[in-house]
Amino acid sequence: MPLSDSSRRVVFQRFGGPEVLEIERRPTPVPAPNEVLVRVAAAGVNPVDWKLFSGKPMHDPYERSLPSGNGYDFAGTIAGIGADVTDWSVGERVFGGLRFHAQADHLVIDPSLLVRVPDDLSLIIAGALNVVGRTAFASVESQSIGAGDTVLVSGAAGGVGILTAQLCVLRGARVIGTASPGNHDRLRSLGIAPVAYGADLPAALRAAAPEGFTTVLDTVGHGTVDIALGLGVSPERINTVADYDARHRHPVGGVGGAAAGAAELAIVGQMLADGNLDLPIDSVHPLERVRDAYVRSIAGHATGKIVIVTEGTGEAA
Repeated sequence: MPLSDSSRRVVFQRFGGPEVLEIERRPTPVPAPNEVLVRVAAAGVNPVDWKLFSGKPMHDPYERSLPSGNGYDFAGTIAGIGADVTDWSVGERVFGGLRFHAQADHLVIDPSLLVRVPDDLSLIIAGALNVVGRTAFASVESQSIGAGDTVLVSGAAGGVGILTAQLCVLRGARVIGTASPGNHDRLRSLGIAPVAYGADLPAALRAAAPEGFTTVLDTVGHGTVDIALGLGVSPERINTVADYDARHRHPVGGVGGAAAGAAELAIVGQMLADGNLDLPIDSVHPLERVRDAYVRSIAGHATGKIVIVTEGTGEAA
């Protein structure tokens, strides 16, 4: 099928809430000799996206300029190849991340950043995977989780948290995860013992693990690091990917997605394809309803991942 000469993308011309997101039409981009063109099918929604388009200061600086595209995670099909690219073919299903470009019908990218989508993995799940997959893998690796560990994973029903918790279970650890009560049955089905958020959370955690926790993997912040220290967990056995202030106040770890690359992402993708991991899809929104996706994300308590799809993915989650 010939490429369309028009392509949509999500952009913002000013900073603010979801209302600043717009759909812009542009000519379909053309790959340089060392690039490939991807026809995007699905793009994940991450909290960092709306922190970026809000314009508010962030602890981890990203270069922001206006106007800007939006989104990072994506999956799709290679639609064109630059003259110097030899290891990829038109029609291959691929996924990965490209900051400020993912939420679009098409993007051009250095193929070294791409991962092939396993046969048994849908493009919707692959499109949600880049940030949460790399972050969960790196966080678990940072603590060398094993069969002797009792691990607390905060936000265990969220995109990063649910993969983090499952990776710990697969390593033989006992895993306790904080989550809203509506997500407890799902966590139990995955071998994760749930504990509800609340003012008495420290007491609830002591009751859930009277022997104590060896490790805490924090994916949401909200005082988790301070609670962990109060429970007697050693700072070097605490890793947070969400609480930057706590990392400045305490000698705890902050290993996240930057510590994992395409090879690690491929491992997580294959584990999902093989049925060894589960990544729930909270909701799916068409590209033209991108604002609704971020309203959902900002409200919090999504179970798993929120995904934006372009037309014609032809796949179920």
